[in-house]
Amino acid sequence: MTATDLVEAFVSTRQTLHEAGVEDEFFLDLITSRLLIERVGESNNQGWWDSRILSETGRARLEEVTPKTQLQSRITLAAKVGQKAEADRLSADVISLFSLGPQVESRLTAAIEEIEAPASLSLEALENLSVRALDNGWTDDVLEQTGSNVTVDSHSLSEPDTGGSVCIDDDGYTQSEIEAEKWRLLVTLLSGYGYSTDRLVVPYYPLKSEFDSELA
Repeated sequence: MTATDLVEAFVSTRQTLHEAGVEDEFFLDLITSRLLIERVGESNNQGWWDSRILSETGRARLEEVTPKTQLQSRITLAAKVGQKAEADRLSADVISLFSLGPQVESRLTAAIEEIEAPASLSLEALENLSVRALDNGWTDDVLEQTGSNVTVDSHSLSEPDTGGSVCIDDDGYTQSEIEAEKWRLLVTLLSGYGYSTDRLVVPYYPLKSEFDSELA
């Protein structure tokens, strides 16, 4: 697998989601980023979690039980896998790639529920993605395909701790600050996943209290 394979999978998946009716540029990048991370970490790739939702086998199984909504089901189930993996390594009061706060997540859920995709529309590029080894910073080339104009210096991030996580910035954000900073959060968190090579490393920001922020 090369960086080109990852980029092509990201671009193809993003286009598929757009064809399925996801029009919001941020949600396109967010969903695509989550799906790419999920697929890379599946049990027949890096094995970060016991899941094959985005493999060809996963699609076939979902088509049996949810033939008309298999794309929606895959997106939702993939997100749940990522959320569980992150929650196992992080405290509750954080912001992470699979958990961007209730306001963003509720609007994202609504956007996913509006997807109307024909059975022929599949995530083939992800299904065909075979990941045997990753170099540190492997998400850097993918970042260039997002709609963000935010530049991230991955070398400025802290080293991961022994628990399998890395705090990007101790200052963090409040819930009310997430919307305005959502692009920066997305690309920086995606960049942080570039630390995940032979093991899963979960990047995060602390979630600050609104009350404490007002007193600062």
